[in-house]
Amino acid sequence: MSIKKNTSKFDNNNYSFNLDSKLGIYLIHGFSSTTYEVKKLALHLANQGYHVKADNLPGHGTTIEDCNITSYTDWLSFSEQNIASMYTYCDKVIVIGVSMGALIALHLGTMFPLDGIVAASALLKFRKEFDVRILTRLFHRFKKSIPKQKAFHPNQLKVIQNDGFYGYAYYPLSALNEMRKMIDKLKPKLSKIKSPILLINSKVDQTALFKNHEIIKNLLTTQKLATIILNKTGHNIFDTNSSEKSSIFSSVDTFVIDNFNV
Repeated sequence: MSIKKNTSKFDNNNYSFNLDSKLGIYLIHGFSSTTYEVKKLALHLANQGYHVKADNLPGHGTTIEDCNITSYTDWLSFSEQNIASMYTYCDKVIVIGVSMGALIALHLGTMFPLDGIVAASALLKFRKEFDVRILTRLFHRFKKSIPKQKAFHPNQLKVIQNDGFYGYAYYPLSALNEMRKMIDKLKPKLSKIKSPILLINSKVDQTALFKNHEIIKNLLTTQKLATIILNKTGHNIFDTNSSEKSSIFSSVDTFVIDNFNV
């Protein structure tokens, strides 16, 4: 019997829309996920005429094995190059990321004078800190992956089942250790960000627990910080079917319009 390594919410495609627009929006998906996670928002923004781009990060949209041999510097370098390229033909650029993609978006804000950052479901503190920081760090070379369902308590799975899992059906543990390294590098740099930020977190997120909202908020020093707190939406904020979906997209629209000054 073959083991299914990908979820039904998996997309190996990269997306680009409205290449002639001078207003660029770069979307970044989360850890072990794919562009499936941000495609609905990408299409929504593309319909408004913006130059929208969404790529699979290195090691994503391929195989778990690929993911486990990528480093966090691969993810950062890839995103940096894409933003630098976007700035060559766009007058203004906003970066939108979810989960690990939100962390990468914040990283980009420490390097580029971005016109805006939307950080959704960002986490600096793992749900299981000891497991990730100690056990995964020590044993990821021997135990390469675990099924995503086994990483959660049954009560947490009841909440997650409304949206399900995305990307790979397993967590690639060597890659997870790389994400830990990236968080450790990023955390001291968050105070450098001067760009406007929209920080979105949910109280029912079972992956990026809500305590991350205050942790990140307290580390940011930008004078232009807006926050949204959700009560019904899970971790995958931009692919949700919850009743909050329209207000999430509307808030992103407002943030984009305000910071593009259109």
